[in-house]
Amino acid sequence: MKKIHYFSLFAALLLFSCGETTKQEVTVVTQDPIASQVGGLLDDDQGLAGMPVYSDAAPGTSEKFDRSFENAPPLIPHNTEGLVPIKKDNNMCLTCHMPAVAVAMKSTALPASHFTDYRPKVIEKGGKYQVDAKEGEVYEKSLGDELSSTRYNCTQCHVSQAKIDPWVQNNFEQVFRDNNLKTSSNLEKNIQDGVK
Repeated sequence: MKKIHYFSLFAALLLFSCGETTKQEVTVVTQDPIASQVGGLLDDDQGLAGMPVYSDAAPGTSEKFDRSFENAPPLIPHNTEGLVPIKKDNNMCLTCHMPAVAVAMKSTALPASHFTDYRPKVIEKGGKYQVDAKEGEVYEKSLGDELSSTRYNCTQCHVSQAKIDPWVQNNFEQVFRDNNLKTSSNLEKNIQDGVK
């Protein structure tokens, strides 16, 4: 019985001390009087880097970073204040990046992959469900100039670029089959690669 009592006391002390450590770490990490008072991080101070993780450049004014790997979603090279969050009835990204206006806006146009449906239909046959697609092939259906609903939430894949000095360095080296793919996509041309 004494062992259980000592174990319970030890567990309580451990939990109490961990709780205190966590609270102190938050205070140290924020380094911002307002964030410290409200007990959390401000939007521009999130992450372990201890510095802003969002770009503050106006659209069209910053240097674009190369993609992280071939056909990776490009980073957002400008400030997104007032553009996010994206809502069901309001996506400000589309006002500049739809192909019909991108040239006039001097912005990057959404690629063809964003106007393609890659989700096969689910059909029922004899009480069993299956997808309306052939084995070993990627289902593709062009939507013309209609944006795929699966690509509507831009910030699901695209994040802001920022020059930061991370605590843990990344030693990943990008390999591109073509140098143009550092800044553009050919996903719609090679989406079948490795499927068959």
